[in-house]
Amino acid sequence: MKIWVVSMECAGIAEAGGVKNVSFSLCKEFSDLKHKVTLFIPVYKCTCLDSLFEFNTVETAAEVELCGRKEKITYTTAKSTSNFDVVLINHPLFAEKEAVYTYTENEEKQNPAHKKGNGHLDGLFLDVLFQKAVCAYGSMIPRSEIPEILHCQDASTAMLPAFVANSKAFKKTNCVVTIHNAGPFYHHSFTSIGEAAWYTGLSTPLLEKAMNGRAIEPFLIAATAGAYLTTVSEDYAKELIDPANAEATEGLSPIFAARHIEIKGITNGFDFDRYNPTSKDASKLPFEFDPEKNDLDGKLKCRKFFIQNIVNTDNFKAEGIKKYGKLECSTEYTKEIFFAYHGRITTQKGIAVLTAAVPAILENYPDARFIFAGQGEPRLEIDIVRLCEKYPGKVTFMNGYNQTVVRLATAVSDFVVLPSYFEPCGLEDFIAQVYGTVPVAHKTGGLNKIDNGRTGFLYESNTPGVLIAKLSEIIMLKTLRPSQIARMVKSGAYSVHHEYLWKTVIQKKYLPFFKEILKNSKE
Repeated sequence: MKIWVVSMECAGIAEAGGVKNVSFSLCKEFSDLKHKVTLFIPVYKCTCLDSLFEFNTVETAAEVELCGRKEKITYTTAKSTSNFDVVLINHPLFAEKEAVYTYTENEEKQNPAHKKGNGHLDGLFLDVLFQKAVCAYGSMIPRSEIPEILHCQDASTAMLPAFVANSKAFKKTNCVVTIHNAGPFYHHSFTSIGEAAWYTGLSTPLLEKAMNGRAIEPFLIAATAGAYLTTVSEDYAKELIDPANAEATEGLSPIFAARHIEIKGITNGFDFDRYNPTSKDASKLPFEFDPEKNDLDGKLKCRKFFIQNIVNTDNFKAEGIKKYGKLECSTEYTKEIFFAYHGRITTQKGIAVLTAAVPAILENYPDARFIFAGQGEPRLEIDIVRLCEKYPGKVTFMNGYNQTVVRLATAVSDFVVLPSYFEPCGLEDFIAQVYGTVPVAHKTGGLNKIDNGRTGFLYESNTPGVLIAKLSEIIMLKTLRPSQIARMVKSGAYSVHHEYLWKTVIQKKYLPFFKEILKNSKE
């Protein structure tokens, strides 16, 4: 089977959110099964090419029409060390971007209009440019190299099925679009038919079928163009077609339901080999340990290292991280109970719920400690910084992204708190469990894969009061029944390693799904 994976990001090349891990693992695991896989991805200023080799510049450049002018695209082919092919899309507008979707602090310094954490002002232009570039590539290569499956990752690539539908080269190609997040701010939608037509060149009748109010939705364009829609967990698939979730999907779920649009839920796998705590090379942690065997000596050593050499030192410097707050700890670092949050600092993630709950926990439980790691909305970052200032010695904030630092933040903690209002799949719970850190999560979407009471804790109503009650319960359990928490540590680590490997997900879910698509296309 020939498969193209089209994504704005991929682990090890250009990283932003959870899409990167899915894109990489799809490419790697299908390739390991001897399918011919090609990844298409733009080249940004932040792109890392260390995992690629055998670079070749494609002699023929492409010109795509966009917003009334022609844009020149060049291509570079390469191979990944994980045994799949890569086509790099080159254009100056991509090359100047320091992050995949949003502006960085440095970009804001250079241009105050480019606010840190905000989406690129030319984001829609970049989306269409990328997708038209992939389509144009198909007209430049032999028909024998055209894919049978074109797998598009999230809204930024969701219009590609409509573009290839007008290309003879892709006559026998079947398109799949995976919805990674249909929440507010993730739709990449156009404000009107006129704007959508100006950018895309797609017909008015097609665009009219993709309307959500006045907006034009890429996911609806995909469905109208005949693409198969999937999403990243079974529970999120149910939520996407439930009209009651109109607010959480910014109006999409009632439309999906009314049109009886099918969305197949396939829960994301986990690339254990990239996080394995028994290998320092894989985990990027300073010490090795094995939660599956309740061997946690290395986890405690990681905690000591993190607090002594990162949190509590004035000489700490790590690229991408600005540090706030220190942590007061007992001599052996075992008396305290550590709670972490690692992820994007955004409204969706329920950060306001957590920051509102922290004061009550700290004021009632003197041994509680909180570690925050991530970046995102400035106002939410400020709330965390204020907690560091108000509760010195009890809250620390690793603001930004550095792989080693953020992994340590999770690995050294007893619990990770995930108060997302909605969560399509969730990766942070997987990472936490592999590192022997028990997840505490709002019962929503993909977080439902946590087995409440066995591999983690779930709570129903996402309010500060409910979260305070849940964390209080957990602190008492940790204090009075540590053996129960120890069993959960072992069960969680074992579950992720043996039930959620990407290899298993590909073989049991994606491969049969793709084969069924090909079978239907021949009938």
